[in-house]
Amino acid sequence: MATLGARLFLISGLLAATAAPHVSGIHSSTSTSPPSAISGQCPNQPAGRLEYDPLRKCPLPGVLGIIPDIEPSPETPWTLTPKCVGEEQKISNTTSRVHCIFTDGNFRTGHGTSLITTTTVAAHLVGLEAFNDRPARLEAAKRDAVPAYEIVELEGRGKGAVATRDIRRGEIIMVDVPALLVGTEFLHDVRAHHRRRLIKQAINRLPGKTRDEVWSLSRNNGEYEIDAIMGANANSVAISDNGIHVGIFPKVSRINHSCRPNAYYRFSETRLTMEVVSYHTIEKGEEITMSYVPLETKRQERRKYLQDNWGIDCQCSLCKASDYDQNESEASRGRINELRDSILNARNNGFFQDAINIAEDWHLVSEWERVPPLAPEYHDILAELYWRKGELVNATRFGRMALDEWVKFGSVDDDQLEHARVFLNQVWPVAEKRRKGE
Repeated sequence: MATLGARLFLISGLLAATAAPHVSGIHSSTSTSPPSAISGQCPNQPAGRLEYDPLRKCPLPGVLGIIPDIEPSPETPWTLTPKCVGEEQKISNTTSRVHCIFTDGNFRTGHGTSLITTTTVAAHLVGLEAFNDRPARLEAAKRDAVPAYEIVELEGRGKGAVATRDIRRGEIIMVDVPALLVGTEFLHDVRAHHRRRLIKQAINRLPGKTRDEVWSLSRNNGEYEIDAIMGANANSVAISDNGIHVGIFPKVSRINHSCRPNAYYRFSETRLTMEVVSYHTIEKGEEITMSYVPLETKRQERRKYLQDNWGIDCQCSLCKASDYDQNESEASRGRINELRDSILNARNNGFFQDAINIAEDWHLVSEWERVPPLAPEYHDILAELYWRKGELVNATRFGRMALDEWVKFGSVDDDQLEHARVFLNQVWPVAEKRRKGE
C-alpha cells in the first residue's frame, strides 16, 4: 500500500495538475524473492510487487467494452458501457492514449466508483482484481463496525472529523474508497471544457447516494463547479507504475488541514482503498487533521500555497508557534527527508550497518517531530537491512516484530502482511541452520 499524504489542487480550472505527496515511510524491497509458484503476473503490474493470489487473469484493453454500442465483457466490472474521449476533444492528436469513463456501480456493495483513465490503467486494475469485493479481514471488520470518528460542524472550519474515543498511535482511523478517480494524463491530454463535461458525466453515473455525497462536498472559489469541487477535495494517489490520479474520497475529504497533523493516509491500488492512520495518540473530542502539503515544505511557501489554493489562513499550533519553534520544526522535517534518502543510498551501495544507524536516527528525529513511521514499516526496513548484512538473528527478530504488527494493524490490503510472512519463512530456516552449526 502506497503511503501518500498530500492533496492535489487542480490549478487554473484543471489546466494543470501537480501532485505533492508526503511519504511517511520507506517502501523497501527485501532481497528475498516471491515463491516460484507466484508467477504469471499481469504485464501491466508495476515491477517488484509481491502478489499472493493465484494466477491472475490479465484482460487486454480491447476486451474492456470500450467499442461504441458494444456492451462490456461479462468478465469486466463495468455496470455501464465505457464512454471514451474522441480525437477532436484532445488538445493534440499526437498522443495515442485512449481515455474512457469506466463505472462500476456495484463497487464496495453499491458505493460505486467512476474512473477516467487510460485503457491500460483500467486493464491493470481489473487484472489486480481491484474491483472485487473480497471479505474484510476480522480486524478490519471489527474496526469498521464502530467508527472512531464523527463528521461534525466546526466553528470557522466547516465540517471536520472529530475522534469519538481515544485513538492509539498507528491506528487506522478511517477507511474510504473513491467515488471518482481521474488520471492526470487525461487532464493534460483533453481540452478544458471537455474535461469538465466528462468529469461531470462520471460523477452522474454513480449510484444516487454516492453521487449526492460528491455534489454536497465543500467547494473553493473555482470559477466552474467541477473545478471548485475537485480543487477543494481531491487527493492524489499513485496507480500503475507511479501513474498519478486525483481522487474524490468522500469521507477523507471531510478531514481538515493542519501543518502539524495527527494523521496521514495510505492508498492501496489492489483494493482501491484509502486508510487514514494516526501519527500519534489522538484524544476523544480532538479534531483529526492531515497536511494538505508535503511536511517538508518551507513555512512561507506552505502558507502561500494554502492561501492561494484553498483560501486557508492557517492558524494551527505550528503556524501560531514562535519563530524559534517554527524554525526548529522546519529543520527537523528537512532532516527527516535527508535521513530517509541517506538510508536508501547506503543500502543501495552495500553499506548496511551505516543504513541501520541512519534508520535509527531517522526514527528518533521523526519521533521528536511527532510524525513517526508506521511501526511495522520501520521494522520491515530494519529486518531487510540486517538480512542483507548477514545478521540473521536480528533479521528474524525484526521480521517477527513486523509480522505481528501487520496482523494487529488490520489493513484491508494484506500485501505487506504477506510480504512479512514470506520474508520470515525464508529467513527463519536459514537462521536455525546457522544456530545449529549446520
